[in-house]
Amino acid sequence: MRTKKIPDFKYFLLIVMIGCGCIGGGYFCYVSAVLSVLLLGALVYQLWCAKRLLISCDINLLAFSLISVSYFLVSLWAVDSGMSLMGGMKFLPVILLFLLMCQITEAERQELIGWLPLAGSVMTVLSFLMMQIPACKTLVSTAGRLGGFFQYPNTYALFMLICFIVAVLRLENLKKDWRQAVHCLIALFGIYLSGSRTVFALMLLCILLLLAWKKENRKYLFLCVGIFTAVLAVIFAVGGSGLMERLTTLSDQASTFWGRLLYARDAVVMIAKYPFGMGYYGYYFVQQEMQTGVYSVVSVHNEFLQLILDVGIFPAICFYGAILKSLFDRRKQGTEKLRDKLVLLVVLLHSLFDYDFQFLVMYGVLMLFLSLKDKKEIKLSMASTVAVGIGLLAVSAGAIAVGGSDYLYMQNRLESSIQFYEGNTMAKIGLLLQAEDSENMGKTADSILEANEHVPVAYSAKARAAFADGDVDAFIDNKLTAIRLGPYHREEYTDYMETLAWCEQEFLKTGDTKSAAYCLERAEEIPEMLEEVKERTSTLGWKIKDQPETEISQEEQELLEEMRAM
Repeated sequence: MRTKKIPDFKYFLLIVMIGCGCIGGGYFCYVSAVLSVLLLGALVYQLWCAKRLLISCDINLLAFSLISVSYFLVSLWAVDSGMSLMGGMKFLPVILLFLLMCQITEAERQELIGWLPLAGSVMTVLSFLMMQIPACKTLVSTAGRLGGFFQYPNTYALFMLICFIVAVLRLENLKKDWRQAVHCLIALFGIYLSGSRTVFALMLLCILLLLAWKKENRKYLFLCVGIFTAVLAVIFAVGGSGLMERLTTLSDQASTFWGRLLYARDAVVMIAKYPFGMGYYGYYFVQQEMQTGVYSVVSVHNEFLQLILDVGIFPAICFYGAILKSLFDRRKQGTEKLRDKLVLLVVLLHSLFDYDFQFLVMYGVLMLFLSLKDKKEIKLSMASTVAVGIGLLAVSAGAIAVGGSDYLYMQNRLESSIQFYEGNTMAKIGLLLQAEDSENMGKTADSILEANEHVPVAYSAKARAAFADGDVDAFIDNKLTAIRLGPYHREEYTDYMETLAWCEQEFLKTGDTKSAAYCLERAEEIPEMLEEVKERTSTLGWKIKDQPETEISQEEQELLEEMRAM
């Protein structure tokens, strides 16, 4: 029983999770900034009213604390400290959400779980309707695949699979629970419309496990699956087979599968070099110089590896250890036990093939199914409450800076974004790509490289600025650095050769044969540089759809011959 002094956070958490889910699933930093202020404000209110906190002192607390704290801590040695601090703000709500989750009772947690199927159904129906409106289509879909309010089909599909598991295990009597049957059908259609092959396979696994578990529920499962299959057959018959072709096309599946293995293969090499993490976006920046195939991804599509890449080995092991501990917890019984284990299993497996936990709402969903035991009451003094209040003010200031910068970056207001937060390297890169004169190009590139020396486009910009100033040696040095950091950026080789050819011609006009010969010598190295790219490309790199261009083109060969003939 609650006293009047103790706040009831059940509906607050429900509203927060729904709100977070509706705004990109909490993927963007500006959403995290707002969430941090709201959640910390709720904790201050809890301390003010009750003078205590309930905390589950177990591996869950350790795991979520490490995730939130490590993103700030790793900024001390991160590839890009400014972006790492943005990551700290993005994942700060994780521990705050966990602390608030500890304040509600087990019964209230079960009630929140019961809301998931309805939330998933409403999102699916609204998203499907929005897909029919051209102006709204891109807000809820990607390449014709339904992504819900997450705007990402694969994680949306995982959420709908969780909703399906919850709904199907609430089916006890069809007349009594007809709403759960509707939720099951909508969840199945959402998964189909997402086109997610991994979730489709996990869904089939769940259906088999559910059929084997309880005989009483088999007829309802058969009914839902039967109706779903019949409607799919009708859709297929009238020509709506695009998503079905995606689910069954082996060539696309093979390329995607090999691509994920390639990401993981290269990530392991990076982990060996950076075992304590590279910070938020560190993987994206270092990836270009260490990859062994043609790709560009912000996330490695494996949350275990992503956590290690971001914040190091120990936090990642603790987080997945917490999931495994709850997965093998024997204290729960009956339907609730099966439901929690199925949800944790599919979340665990899917997170090894995608970046689900880049969406904050998925942390909230995960916390609902973890075993939160051994809650202890921590009484805090008024001084502690004041300290947390001061922390709220500090977080609010950080939220305004980081959140405002991220939001303006998303709106392509790059200069304003940088004014809000100087450490937003992605905004600086965007500004660099828009620069038209060599002076601004050079200044912006220098600003980027002061914080992060792993940005090939910045060195390429410095090369262009040096060329505009007539400094050929600086052009060559910076261009070679850009190529070293991004060896698969094929356009850099072409630009390098064309510029060297122009320089050679200009040197010959002035009678500077030594400098002209130097330009030719450098140009002669380009075929060898491309051969090195070919040799570094791994077996997996040759199996994916995008292949490296490791041969000089006919036009480049002719240009090289012209340089030799001068």
